[in-house]
Amino acid sequence: MTAATHHATGCLVCGAELTYLPASVPMACALCGASHPSAARCVAGHYVCDACHSAPAKDVIERTCAATDERDPIALAVRLMRHPAVKLHGPEHHLLVPAVLLAAYWNVRGEPGRKADAIREARRRSEPVAGGFCGLQGACGAGIGAGTFVALATGSTPLAGPARGLSNRMTARALDVISRTDGARCCKRDSFLAILAAARFSREHLGVALPARGPACEWSASNRECLADGCPFHAPAAPR
Repeated sequence: MTAATHHATGCLVCGAELTYLPASVPMACALCGASHPSAARCVAGHYVCDACHSAPAKDVIERTCAATDERDPIALAVRLMRHPAVKLHGPEHHLLVPAVLLAAYWNVRGEPGRKADAIREARRRSEPVAGGFCGLQGACGAGIGAGTFVALATGSTPLAGPARGLSNRMTARALDVISRTDGARCCKRDSFLAILAAARFSREHLGVALPARGPACEWSASNRECLADGCPFHAPAAPR
């Protein structure tokens, strides 16, 4: 993974812009060599599989969220996003969203001992949500992560009617909020939107108030697709 660490955005190998094919084709990962079907590669032809892209970011996310006493999921998300292992975009955000929400939820409830197992399970459930899900399957992984949070907080299963309903409504609400930006993918913006939607949902439906406010984005200058003033978290550059 040493080659990948030089590029926090774009292609992890060379930094070039990513491009998407109309359909998936077999590609060999430029880092580990494993072959997977994918519709994404950079303009230079490099493909990096999700496992290489998100490691070791998911280790950092799981370990930090299991140990923290933070009660604000947005503050925790920002702290993790500043870590060099967490890229600008990528499937690590599909774990980051439920992990920070679960950490804050159990801390606010005064049951921190329940965090580690829940976050470990959130990681397992995030694995099938591939990179590019937002545009290729029409369901942003950050929004799905918010639903995963509610499913784990309520003990939802496919047979648990009310809890299953709540987790699906959470995902639907998060996806609706995310969709209304009408912008290209931004894992930072969509994660913040999903976390804030989940904080409101937790207060309304789970009876647990999570202190969370929208942050000023620190990543606008690195994002080629940034919506600038069209993003609720965009912070204008300071005058020189």
